[in-house]
Amino acid sequence: MKGKLIKGAICFLVPVLVLLMPVPQGLTLIAWQLFAVYLGAVLGIVLKPVAEPVVLLTAMAAVALFFKQIHAALGAFGETTPWLVFTAFIIGQCFVETGLGSRIAYFLIDKFGKSSLRLGYISTVTDLILSPAIPSNTARTGGLVYPIFQSLAVTLDSRPDSNARRIGSFLMVLMYQNSLITGTMFITAGAIMPMMIKLTNNIMHADISWMQWAVAMAVPGSICLLLVPYLVYKIYPPEIKAVDNKAIAREGYKKLGPMSRHEKILVVLFVLAIIGWATGTVTKIDSTAIALSLLAVSLLTGVISWEKVLQCKSAWSTFIWYAGIISLANGLNSAKFFVWLGKIFEQNLNFAGINSLAVLAGLIFLTVIVRYFFASTIAFVVTFIPVIFTMGEAAKLPAIPLLLMCAASAQIASLMTHYGNAVGTVLYGAGYVDQGTWWKIGHIVTVVALTIYFVVGLSWWKVLGLW
Repeated sequence: MKGKLIKGAICFLVPVLVLLMPVPQGLTLIAWQLFAVYLGAVLGIVLKPVAEPVVLLTAMAAVALFFKQIHAALGAFGETTPWLVFTAFIIGQCFVETGLGSRIAYFLIDKFGKSSLRLGYISTVTDLILSPAIPSNTARTGGLVYPIFQSLAVTLDSRPDSNARRIGSFLMVLMYQNSLITGTMFITAGAIMPMMIKLTNNIMHADISWMQWAVAMAVPGSICLLLVPYLVYKIYPPEIKAVDNKAIAREGYKKLGPMSRHEKILVVLFVLAIIGWATGTVTKIDSTAIALSLLAVSLLTGVISWEKVLQCKSAWSTFIWYAGIISLANGLNSAKFFVWLGKIFEQNLNFAGINSLAVLAGLIFLTVIVRYFFASTIAFVVTFIPVIFTMGEAAKLPAIPLLLMCAASAQIASLMTHYGNAVGTVLYGAGYVDQGTWWKIGHIVTVVALTIYFVVGLSWWKVLGLW
């Protein structure tokens, strides 16, 4: 309790101190006031004296009450980005409620899981299939994939306190790598992606569609997903090689029972949603409209009940703080804060004569090295990415490659620690792997994966005409 009070005091006093300072030259009073509140909100997200939604509700109340800026406080609740994230969370819950996510995993185990390496690839493919619909690493990997493969490890007599290296250790480490890589591949695979696109809109005045993102990330992401399971297998091999996959799948199917009507409906809806997202640039139908339609039909057909939607606390909590932080960021943008910050960078940082790829590499290196200080991907994005984007704008870097590289770094650099992303607390917390090994493998994969994104990704994006 004392620790939370100290953290809360920091979150309150820092904005107050900022407000007591003179307004910097070139900046309006309201921009400085909004910056103070935004800074307090970011500190609240990082330090967590209370839950994130409480932090943002407090910040929104301050903006609305003391500065009389109600639109700056609530503006993003009427935008598409928070609703896309919210509906994607509920769609992910549909996979849990119907059992479809588990059925996909057991089907893949049944058909292809004859060895421990193949099981590793199956965990990868399962995560990839689910990633367009579930924008949370914790919900996707921690809530759906982990229970299946942890149960599989126990079935193969691999437990944290006995025979951990038999197969459980390999699977736990690999699922972490899978989750953070698949999290880069679709806008709807991670809650941070729509937020980063919104920041790109505000600061660098560029945009990207769901399909453009998917195509751009398909090549570097697929190479990583093909390489990383084999790399982890070689670095940290399981003791067993052959697996009786038929018996495991048979037991899984027995628990699930026959495929239900709701599962079949969800399959059709999910396929239609993927088609809708993929053709959005042609049909001009917004990605959020497609997600809302999928959710509405799921409710009308009983795939998920409204009571279950109300019980999905993570979706509602994310919606509140997510829309709140975007509202504050939009307010800063409207008040020309990022324009002012960009001018400060231009005046004090000389990028003349420096190769743009070198500047881009330097900025991405910064996004990686600071990750040791962040126990949350969201906290990293709301704190650091606006600064990186503003520096990129000052250096005249191409906006979309910078966005995509920062998105890859935001997810993949989480691998360097067991706390960099919330799903790490689930997988590392299972107790199969010691911290030193976890960090070592995470550092190796981070270097390999980000090198692939930088070399292959940038080349591919050049072919696509994104820069």
